[in-house]
Amino acid sequence: MDSSHLNFSNQNLQNRSFKGLDLNGANFSGADIRGCDFSYAQLDNANFTQAKIGQVPRVLISLVITAFVVTIITFPAVSQMSFGVLGRTPEEPAWSYSVSLFISLAISGLSTSLRSIIKSNSILQRFVTVISGASSGALLGFYYGGSTQNNNPQIAVISAVIASLVMAFVCFKFRTGFVRVAVTVAGCIANYGFAFLLSSLAFTYLSTQNILIGTILLVITLSVTALTMLCLQQVVKEIRTTGVTSFQGANLLNALL
Repeated sequence: MDSSHLNFSNQNLQNRSFKGLDLNGANFSGADIRGCDFSYAQLDNANFTQAKIGQVPRVLISLVITAFVVTIITFPAVSQMSFGVLGRTPEEPAWSYSVSLFISLAISGLSTSLRSIIKSNSILQRFVTVISGASSGALLGFYYGGSTQNNNPQIAVISAVIASLVMAFVCFKFRTGFVRVAVTVAGCIANYGFAFLLSSLAFTYLSTQNILIGTILLVITLSVTALTMLCLQQVVKEIRTTGVTSFQGANLLNALL
């Protein structure tokens, strides 16, 4: 491609995609390329002198708002359900729901923790994101579906299934930063709920002098709490890295930056 037709100097190019394009010799001097995707592009001898690189402020604000909205939706649901199962015994009819909540919180929280330690954009991370999103969707569907119908367990279960399938589809189909932030925040709160239930169970065993099991559960609780902190770091990372100028895999030989 003739470099004379690649003069983008002093232009507003925010959030445009140049992924995989031949941009050898292109002139981006003074241009606003915040949020642009230059992944795997050919940028030999390209000029980026005084170009604005990074994240568009409105994207950052939108991501923060997304995290806040997910928090105010997810935190009350997880808290109410966690407190609601405290003291339940296997003899009670609601015991199966307590076990289901425990498992769902574990899957959502731990899969979110796993996302933060595996390679970004890998097939495994995408799979884990779908699992985490589906589990979080099930939790929210169960809580809000049941609470809007006078805690009807059948409606709650149906809502959980529908919400789980919807979130799995969204996470699989739309791999945007906003989806990742939402799933990570929800998973982080699920981890908190899982740690809370584990701590309650640990202290129950310790109070009945079952020191060994109580201590093991307490150690697991501390580990899950540490993973929750890891999830918080992942939330911050997702917010800070979503929508930034990307040169992943690009050829920047002799480029002026």
